[in-house]
Amino acid sequence: MDLLQVIKTSAFHLIPELILLIGGSLLMCASLFKQNDAYFDVHRQRTGYALLSFGVLFAAIVASLMRGDLAGVTDTWGLFRFDASALAAERLSFLGGFILLLMSWSTAPKHRLPEYYGSLLIVLCAIPIIGASNDLVTTFLGLELVSIPTYVLLGISKTDNTGYESALKYFLLSAFASCFFLLGLSYLFGVSGSTNLTVIQSDFTFGKRLMALGLILVMCGLAFRITAVPFHFYAPDVFDGTSVTMAGFMSYLPKVAGFVALIRIVGGGNLSDGASATVLPVLLVCAGLTMCVGNLMAMGQNNLRRLLAYSSVAHTGYLLLAVVALLRQDASANILYSYLAAYAAMTLGMFACLGEIEAAGGKSHLIGDLAGMFYRRPAASIGLTVALISLIGLPLTAGFWAKFIVFVGVVADRRPDSWSLWMGILMAVNAVVAAGYYYRVLSTLYQKTENEIPLRVFRPSLFVAYTICTVLTIVWFFIPAVM
Repeated sequence: MDLLQVIKTSAFHLIPELILLIGGSLLMCASLFKQNDAYFDVHRQRTGYALLSFGVLFAAIVASLMRGDLAGVTDTWGLFRFDASALAAERLSFLGGFILLLMSWSTAPKHRLPEYYGSLLIVLCAIPIIGASNDLVTTFLGLELVSIPTYVLLGISKTDNTGYESALKYFLLSAFASCFFLLGLSYLFGVSGSTNLTVIQSDFTFGKRLMALGLILVMCGLAFRITAVPFHFYAPDVFDGTSVTMAGFMSYLPKVAGFVALIRIVGGGNLSDGASATVLPVLLVCAGLTMCVGNLMAMGQNNLRRLLAYSSVAHTGYLLLAVVALLRQDASANILYSYLAAYAAMTLGMFACLGEIEAAGGKSHLIGDLAGMFYRRPAASIGLTVALISLIGLPLTAGFWAKFIVFVGVVADRRPDSWSLWMGILMAVNAVVAAGYYYRVLSTLYQKTENEIPLRVFRPSLFVAYTICTVLTIVWFFIPAVM
């Protein structure tokens, strides 16, 4: 296939992402013509920019449907490789983007609407680009296309001291993590002599120590984005200092980008023995520490935002075990993508419920703020209940299958040196520990209190957002193959 044909093929398959990129860029440019004068109508501006953003997202979804399935389009020479993993990354991006746009309709910063929606659409276009990348350059550009708009979103979403502090902390630590990532890429390129990921993966051998060092540095850089220990410590401060919608954004989209990039760089279940000897022990140790630290730190939290941040860290540990199962050739990549889909429904649904409670005049910053909320805001409380039950991993929710298939994928490897059985036991113990602090939040919702004045302010977009998440969480228990 000649160069011109590769460019045409790539452009055709990237039409949905190009729509999101161009639409997001045009929305950001609209800030040049936006006037905040005495006739500034907040409601009309919110509705207008939200509808424009939905229009761009729907256009991208329609283009994706018209393009058809990417399975089988596996050219390994160009900058992009369009296969089932690329399609899964695209669908995860669309799923999270649709819910986040609904949440943003009522919560986006009213004086920064063009910048907010433009940045969000650009992040949504970046994740499928990472999922389809077949080159170190496109992988890095995709990750930066996630990071840079995220700085903007954090900086404009909450304009007080805690908001600025969380934005600055994320910016500095993200730049630090990018240095690790770039240094690792330089070793991979130096050893293999190519930036093509197919060439690099075919060159994973035991004798090349610099290749092993490069892989470890790359995983360190990605550990920041997926909030894995020991690069997790920014998450509680950022979740606590930003808005509810942005906390939901941070819990999901950067995590998807990081895991998709990790799968692309280390490959699927075709690691050589040498690469396995380097990558798998690092992933197993990181997964174990991430699960334990996330759950143990969450147990002592009374601040709900920080609890959810540590919960996000713990779920990263479970997802890392899914990656281990994939690399051990005992599992399909659908384990990882199904977990991420279920995680989107239950986590974004929970943040949408908290957003409606705050929009209606209630508080949700501390666990105690939710005391008796079922009697004040029953619909949001029911949504929170379903999300919490799914996060625990109980039956009748998607969270049950998400954890179950990861557990089965891990313990299925019975090789004597795999430690998989012990990691499965550790995962089960951590799930029990997590159930304790999730139940503490859940029981608080139904406590009887003196203040049972209903919260009657209604935000339709937030209601629709958590209703969709609640329905998906339940439906995906009965039809897990849809995830």
